[in-house]
Amino acid sequence: MGGCKGVLMVRAWKGWLFLLFAAGITGGICFGASAPGRKSEFQIQVIPFPASPRPRIENGAWKPVLQAHPRLLGPKAFLRERARSRPEAYKEIQADDSLLAVGIVHAVEGADPSRIAPHLKTARQNVARGVTNNHQDTWIWLQDAALAYDLFHDQFSPDERRAMVEWMNGHLTRFTDDENAFHNSTLSKILTYLRIAYATWGENPRAKEFRDYALTKLYEGKVLPVLREFGAGGGFTEAGWYARGSLWNLVQALEMARRVEGYDGFAKAPRFFYQRLAYEMFQPYPGLWTYGTERFSDEGDGSTVYGGHTEYPRHLRTVLASYYRGSDLARAVENKRRKGSNSAARLMDFLHDDGPEPPLPLTRFPLAHLAEGIGKVYARSDWTDDATWFRFECGDYWAAHQHFEVGNFEIYRRAPLATESGEYTDYGNAHAMNWLVRTIAHISILVHQPGEEWKNMRDGGRIPYANDGGQAKKWDWVSDTLEQWKAKRAQYERGDIVAYRNQPEFLFVAGDGTAAYSPAKLSGWVRQIVFLRPHTFVVFDRVTSAKPEYEKTWLLHTRNEPEMAGRTATARNGEGRLTVQTLLPERAAIKKIHGYTYGGQTFNPPATGLSAEANKWRIEVQPAAANREDLFLHVLSTEDKPRPARLLKQKEGVGVRVGDAEVVFKGRVGGSLRLNGKIYPLQAGIVRGPYE
Repeated sequence: MGGCKGVLMVRAWKGWLFLLFAAGITGGICFGASAPGRKSEFQIQVIPFPASPRPRIENGAWKPVLQAHPRLLGPKAFLRERARSRPEAYKEIQADDSLLAVGIVHAVEGADPSRIAPHLKTARQNVARGVTNNHQDTWIWLQDAALAYDLFHDQFSPDERRAMVEWMNGHLTRFTDDENAFHNSTLSKILTYLRIAYATWGENPRAKEFRDYALTKLYEGKVLPVLREFGAGGGFTEAGWYARGSLWNLVQALEMARRVEGYDGFAKAPRFFYQRLAYEMFQPYPGLWTYGTERFSDEGDGSTVYGGHTEYPRHLRTVLASYYRGSDLARAVENKRRKGSNSAARLMDFLHDDGPEPPLPLTRFPLAHLAEGIGKVYARSDWTDDATWFRFECGDYWAAHQHFEVGNFEIYRRAPLATESGEYTDYGNAHAMNWLVRTIAHISILVHQPGEEWKNMRDGGRIPYANDGGQAKKWDWVSDTLEQWKAKRAQYERGDIVAYRNQPEFLFVAGDGTAAYSPAKLSGWVRQIVFLRPHTFVVFDRVTSAKPEYEKTWLLHTRNEPEMAGRTATARNGEGRLTVQTLLPERAAIKKIHGYTYGGQTFNPPATGLSAEANKWRIEVQPAAANREDLFLHVLSTEDKPRPARLLKQKEGVGVRVGDAEVVFKGRVGGSLRLNGKIYPLQAGIVRGPYE
């Protein structure tokens, strides 16, 4: 038999095991006897049900709130109890002049009119703009007005309130932006429209239209199908800091709907929302950063400088952990409890943090996480602040904030070491189009075909595009719905995770990024990575071009200038150190390059606050001779004293010996790992963990 014919799935629920046979499903762990050289007949895969919801505030507990104001942050009794039980937090809120802070104070004790006045003025100015359709600006104006309407309801005259309602209602037909199923602003628009609905309920004959627009048309009609299709492991199709912010807005909206009317949007995609807690365990770099906050990689459009956006994942964890209170993941997340890094973050804690519970020891928690739907893997060496952290991506195209980054990986220990490059200063300037979003700015592979062209990218074709040798623009534009995306699936296909196995000693992951490139120049690229815990990576790339003369380049970006010593490069960043040993190609040309330059052109962005933190150095590795197929084999280490690596050549494969480990790659995907006297097969296929 040629491989497993089905999957025996074991679902765990309330102490019972349910066996389900699913014919024709691949992936999992093969079991049972088989002839030599032949795969087993069946696979077994443990898939735990999402934990049962156990929120302290029950579904629909705030339904009476629609009879009075304020409503959006909770009833007066809730806010007053929080102020009484959390006096230090409330004292800080009393000194804060933000819209939410003054609104809370007004609900608890009545705010001074002089502190309310600026927010009334802003709301009146927003109404004076008239009905608009200005992308995210419109939903921000609407959101602020809805909050002011609710929090300071008694400060507006009846005529002003009617004018505000009329202005909000006008957007139901005019504001048509921000409704794409894969776009960040759609999730934020859901929150805005739901706030309008609840804020004006009972006073606005169209309030229910806003509610249905938010929950039925946008959430159930557009976003929910995407979460169900691609949300395994808690992955979301938006990219960069936009994903973190928009998901926080969606979670706020669904939590408000759950409390106010008993609508449980989390229960409609339980796998995504529960497993998102595991995703959030891995997403931040190890340790804490500026002002005691977490730090994140860009992963698309975004910035690594400190800002309020760094708190969004923590807020999301807080709400979801409260919803799944008592579950394994909620208790694991408890290990990340910390104080908010700014007053706005601490105000969110005042509203949403329901208090601690016993943390689950992280010695029992996995060291890697797969979000298979979006093709992303995170891994760590351990759960200390000194851990080596790793990210790998190989997935399809959904949203315009993604980059040409299939096969990209990132390594962090004490500081970013193997990194992305570029500065997100503008969505569509020359730097963005010819550097930031392009393959040249990522740890990937270039295949240079003279004359290759890129046309009509996200700037609408306004800027001339250079030939970086990278991945192709194969998409037209972002799809409006999941159904539309599926109809164009072939052109959105860019890459797939084809192997994933995580064990305490090692991680094996492989991605096929062939589809990301023009078939006119590349016919095959598979990247395989073995993470030998705690601090060593073996990276093997098999690249096949359409013609031998198409030059291939292996890329790696660093923060500071690498030190070169023969076939070894060392890059330092603060207390972090990355050593890169090139084993293949054997007669490789290895060079370091500074700046956003290639092909005789430089694509510098305008100088901003991002410039000082930019990663502008890269290492390029190229074969010495023209071949149709080239093998690249590298060993990367974050150890202070890295162990030397030695190339292994076998009749059917190539590999490396580093320390007491021996990794050999054979065939298209796979091989073997000899470690501590044991031999582990490296095979194609996905072996999922408990939260994947």
